[in-house]
Amino acid sequence: MAVRSCRSVSRFVVLLMVVAGLSGCVSSPQRSPRDDSADGVSSEAALGDPRTLDPCSLLRPRSLEEFGRAEQAETVSLEYCLAHVRPRPGQLVQLSVGRPRRVEERRLTEDNPVFRQGGLRLVREPPVPEHCTWRILFADGVALRVDADSLSGEVSVGLCSLAEAGARQAAGIIDAGEVEHRRFPENSLAFVDPCALLSTDVVNRVPGLEEAEAEGVLSGHTCRWGGRTIRDPSVELTHTAGAPPRRKDATSVVERTAGRRTVVDIVGDDPRVGLCSAETAHIPFGPSRSGQVEVAMLVVFLPQADGTRACEFARGLAERVWPRLPHA
Repeated sequence: MAVRSCRSVSRFVVLLMVVAGLSGCVSSPQRSPRDDSADGVSSEAALGDPRTLDPCSLLRPRSLEEFGRAEQAETVSLEYCLAHVRPRPGQLVQLSVGRPRRVEERRLTEDNPVFRQGGLRLVREPPVPEHCTWRILFADGVALRVDADSLSGEVSVGLCSLAEAGARQAAGIIDAGEVEHRRFPENSLAFVDPCALLSTDVVNRVPGLEEAEAEGVLSGHTCRWGGRTIRDPSVELTHTAGAPPRRKDATSVVERTAGRRTVVDIVGDDPRVGLCSAETAHIPFGPSRSGQVEVAMLVVFLPQADGTRACEFARGLAERVWPRLPHA
């Protein structure tokens, strides 16, 4: 699935507009993770605190220039970093590195090619048109994703070759102990578990989510209820950062929700689709000149409803969440 460089939704998973770094980065590991154990490198030893991990420290676009003109793209998530590669005029390929997740190790490795690099395993997943994924697998069953996607023009480079290059580069940086971390102030959303801000009992009142349970991610930046498949209702609360929320189109409105300026938007511009987001700004993020802010974002997907109905639930849930955000 392509990761688009905007704050939008695909597979009803929030793809977030974020920028790299708050007030610089610091190197995390105090020793090379290759000393971790004879069985391989654990994610905890190699990556440190997943809440503050800077995935852009795992990506060096200049080393990808054999595939075309490469540069770091605007960061769109706290969890992954993007590079844009332009093999030829009119062509744009995107490389994404990050998103640590616990995986079913046996299922991932039994039918896919596995390669060793230091104390890590690199796994190539079956490619699909205009997309290829590699995983960097740690000894404790955590994996990082490396995705290559064609965004425009006919692909003239091997997407799996690009993803492999990104995976090997990131694995080398991890093996060398050069992973870096962002610095956040104490009242940052980065330190707040979104699963703790919204009661599951409240989410269970949303149609189709009566039995849903909260499901967080390793980084602690996202919590999801439901959404097991693309046809299932879901609620997702994500903490991210980027440009202040604003009206994007005719389906967007700016209003006050629980005393906070909130942008409510029918995602995808089609009011017949029951997909709606509610966003509110928090504290400044990144260099002061950037004008960027941390953002709390709720996304509601109701496949049997329309956008208007989904937005009603997004507003109601935001009324519960916004008062529980840290003070700015």
